[in-house]
Amino acid sequence: RKLPDTKMTTAAALARTASIASSSHNDTVVMNNTNNGGGGRKLLARGTRLRERRQRRRRRDVTISPSSSLSADSASSSSSSQSGTTNDEFIPQSYWVAESQTQFIAETKLPTDKGFYRLRGYRHRGPKTHVITEPTCMIYGNVEGLENVPVRVHDACFTSEVLGSLKCDCKQQLDMALEYIRDNELGVVIYLEQEGRGIGLANKIAAYKVQESGADTVDANRKLGLPDDIREYSAVRNIVDDLNIKSVALMTNNPRKINELEKEGVNVTSRIPCVTKANLFSEKYLEAKERRMSHVLNDSWRYFDNAGQVFESKDEADAKGDFSDYSMTWDEEDELGNIAAKGIH
Repeated sequence: RKLPDTKMTTAAALARTASIASSSHNDTVVMNNTNNGGGGRKLLARGTRLRERRQRRRRRDVTISPSSSLSADSASSSSSSQSGTTNDEFIPQSYWVAESQTQFIAETKLPTDKGFYRLRGYRHRGPKTHVITEPTCMIYGNVEGLENVPVRVHDACFTSEVLGSLKCDCKQQLDMALEYIRDNELGVVIYLEQEGRGIGLANKIAAYKVQESGADTVDANRKLGLPDDIREYSAVRNIVDDLNIKSVALMTNNPRKINELEKEGVNVTSRIPCVTKANLFSEKYLEAKERRMSHVLNDSWRYFDNAGQVFESKDEADAKGDFSDYSMTWDEEDELGNIAAKGIH
């Protein structure tokens, strides 16, 4: 593209170079020269029009219908070949998911250490945040068109499911749900990207830091100005509709989750408890879930003692457990030099 024939000062040339380097999509150069007769402004307007026209073409080429089962890779290559764009210029399809819409992308067979499952992938735009997420669901058996299908709606927990954290029961509940639908040869586990009850991974780590000073999971969020729970379940409704599931038996301990799903229009006919055994590090978290967030745990967080023994019931724990107060903290050692060996208070 030719520029107007004009002299450029050293400062203007440097400004031009910086402008070109600052953006890969910069279609024009505005010269800081009063003698260019408005040429810079004309080029800017022309570049803006060209950029908008190119974006409209991309948007038309990459939009997919909700019923499309194209994989991300095949859709990417298809739209790139149609529009003539390179991989660097390609705009992901997920940018164009309609508001509050959940798009089915693909299904595959997945072998796991627990058995063989059907794995389905979706893209979803949140109705309030407008953030694009990618829900998935693990399916065992043919659930389409059935009633009272066992369904677990599980929210992501990177710290426990990937890093092996013992501070919560999330990984245990996920494993329990996958094993339940396998053993019963029917069911669905819907996995949502809603880390830390919706506040996100970094905020969750910040809340963990606050908890080190003694706050529980609810108070830690509030001290950081974060909500107790902002998870939403419109994607679940759409996935249940996509699978043509008439009603669900929900695997949960959380009354709020039942209420939110019913508000979304999901027909919840019964509840399947997902109570796991606590450990020395998850006791306080589970206690807060039951006492402050009304989770139905039946005092399961009491089923172990300060020596680390685990019992099958609260009565057995009360009868046989060692509940001496060792008054240890994270940084203190006992008489044998063990750190937090006999309980954390």
